[in-house]
Amino acid sequence: MPSTPRKPRTESETDFQKRLRLFERKSSHSTTDHPSSIIPMIRYVQVQTHSRCNADCVFCPYIESWHAAHPGRMSETLWQKILHDLTPFASGINKGKFLPYLMQEPLIDPSIFHKIRDIYTHFPTTTVELSTNGMALTPKVVDQLLDIFGKPQHKHQIWVSHHGIDADSFEYIMKLDYAKAHQNLIHLLQRSEGRLRIRLRGLGHERNGKHSFFTPQNYRDYWRMNFAQFHINPNNVQIDAYTFHDRAGTLRREERHANQFNSGIVRKIDPENRFYCPRIDLWVHIMWEGTIRLCCMDYHGEVALPNLQNISLLDYFQSEAYHDLYAQVTGQQPSSSNFICTRCTSPGG
Repeated sequence: MPSTPRKPRTESETDFQKRLRLFERKSSHSTTDHPSSIIPMIRYVQVQTHSRCNADCVFCPYIESWHAAHPGRMSETLWQKILHDLTPFASGINKGKFLPYLMQEPLIDPSIFHKIRDIYTHFPTTTVELSTNGMALTPKVVDQLLDIFGKPQHKHQIWVSHHGIDADSFEYIMKLDYAKAHQNLIHLLQRSEGRLRIRLRGLGHERNGKHSFFTPQNYRDYWRMNFAQFHINPNNVQIDAYTFHDRAGTLRREERHANQFNSGIVRKIDPENRFYCPRIDLWVHIMWEGTIRLCCMDYHGEVALPNLQNISLLDYFQSEAYHDLYAQVTGQQPSSSNFICTRCTSPGG
């Protein structure tokens, strides 16, 4: 039986009320026809540097996503504009994280290490987080990871999605070659020798407890066996036996019964039922062609937002589009009956 699912990570009610009062106070002092939204205190940035993923995880909507149907790679001009647009938020980002990936696989982007160096140039004390499925962890890539993240001043986290405890479970869940992914990951762990901060993430059971491929204990035992067998130094390696969820009900396909994971509406959001998620004002999410996304759940682009090729980030946060979105997410004004936040079982990510 799966363990009791963790509660979603949300901001405390006290903090939510504080931020809500700040929003309402600034709005009430506006001298324009439309109340201006607060300029958020961005600490976390996610940028989709390109569109592709080489996996097809059963609980991930990538294969049916907007960006899978509209592939491409971010231009250098747009990348530099984004870095420039983020400059006003540098103090927060330097205390937070910069994630050069969003709903795809970052290590198959040939420019990824160039971009990571750019990130450290602009935000030298931020934490760069990479999340990979391991298939691209070739010896050359591992050398590059050690070169850039091995520097003591470069704070980092490497998350490796390894959803399985054997070939059968791994290949069913991820549709990747287990032998190659496992070999690559063992090589990374052996070369790291505790120098890299690595999180081994295995999503084996559903958050609501309805479906399970393996238990958290199965996953921890699997890695302890690997550590012993391959003489791996466990320093700075975290085993994260976590839960999977339905990405705010965005799984539509019947293949491998993926749509059976959808939970449907899980909350009401309106003036009587306020809600808060840090993705609305602590995070910013940007797609490969410049479109802003609400969060990492919106694989299909349900929430229409501006493109940074046509607007600056500061102008966006002062716009009616952001004001209305913030008000809908927090319940200050009505949203559609199927609004994505009403379906999200994992606020915060």
